[in-house]
Amino acid sequence: MTPNENERLTRVTGEAPMGRLMRENYWLPFARCEALEPGGAPMKVRLLGSDLVAFRGKDGTLGLVDERCPHRLASLALARVEDCSLRCIYHGWRIDHTGKVAEVPSEGERSAQFAARIRTKRYHVAEGGGLVWAYLGEGEPPRLPPLPFMDVPAEGRWWSRMVVRCNWLQGFEGALDSVHLNWLHQGWEESRDDSVIVQEAPVYEIEQTGYGLRTAAIRKRGGDGLHFRVAEFIAPFFAFSASRQPVIPTDCSCFISVPIDDENHMLFFGFWDETGKLSDISKFFSGLDPDNLVTEEFDRANNWGQDREAMAMGHFSGFTRSVLHEDVGVQMSMGPIVDRSREQLCGTDLAIVRMRDYLLDQLARQDGGEPIDGPMQAYAQGGFLPFSYEAEAGADWRIGGQRNREARVPA
Repeated sequence: MTPNENERLTRVTGEAPMGRLMRENYWLPFARCEALEPGGAPMKVRLLGSDLVAFRGKDGTLGLVDERCPHRLASLALARVEDCSLRCIYHGWRIDHTGKVAEVPSEGERSAQFAARIRTKRYHVAEGGGLVWAYLGEGEPPRLPPLPFMDVPAEGRWWSRMVVRCNWLQGFEGALDSVHLNWLHQGWEESRDDSVIVQEAPVYEIEQTGYGLRTAAIRKRGGDGLHFRVAEFIAPFFAFSASRQPVIPTDCSCFISVPIDDENHMLFFGFWDETGKLSDISKFFSGLDPDNLVTEEFDRANNWGQDREAMAMGHFSGFTRSVLHEDVGVQMSMGPIVDRSREQLCGTDLAIVRMRDYLLDQLARQDGGEPIDGPMQAYAQGGFLPFSYEAEAGADWRIGGQRNREARVPA
């Protein structure tokens, strides 16, 4: 990868091509629904380098506006929530959820006339699948993405969110890289797939799709049997995988790497079960805040949170809090934006290479003025659900995947 290609993929602020692609074509999740309480405190939100404030009125109405009050630019994160509006505590200006300045108390009888001339920037905001989403583009937004967890009832899904101090692509590529399971996460017995994950190096097959990639990790399993583990990667930052069970699961997991700015991103990690009977996952994240799952200050000074004493006692990685702490520590150790021109890639990095090529192609199409209208529609029409299952030698995982989709997705 050239330095210029790396810049095009990673930079998202201002008029950077990747930022434009995400802003104009995609909804971006930024919070769990439960994190915005009716009438509760406004939430500071930073997406693609823009500072915003989200809030929920007492009637449940959502608002998303520029963080700065249009008067003297005080932060509206300090504001009072009144009905479906924010009242700036500096001079009492009131801004409603549509961005309209509804009241300017200091203008007295001229308040309504004066306020009518002023608006602050507001953004489309919606809820779906347990997450709150923002559309930062101009005009009418596309429909919310038709992802498999969007219609799952609340009791059948679980989400966590954390801020990761490195570029969004490092997080997304971590989700693409299933080989690291063999090594980084081997200290967590519960993360193993009845030992099949660490049994041997898998054979990987990759399909390009209209929305990203589909990958299959194929391992031998007892005699002539095979174990398939198939994952889906949807542009620009969604990664889906199956639960680690040796049969077709009902649990699925998702990683979403949403850019905050060039050097930071939000990671959403969640599970869902279409039957509404989510398996118990609390043991993996006991005592952790689902809105700030990784809160420690990781940096070079503290070796990104690694515990060498735990390693001396037998823990493989030294990141003992959760598997996500392992992922975050390693990704941050690469630096804020890794220089991919220095990488020495190998055969098992093919999925990462293919996804980079896919995203670069989207940017090239955008540069040429072509509409970017395909990924979500293509997924809705032909996407698999992630799955893991055993089969006889010679079986085709593609056929198994289509049957899995037909069995689990209503016609």
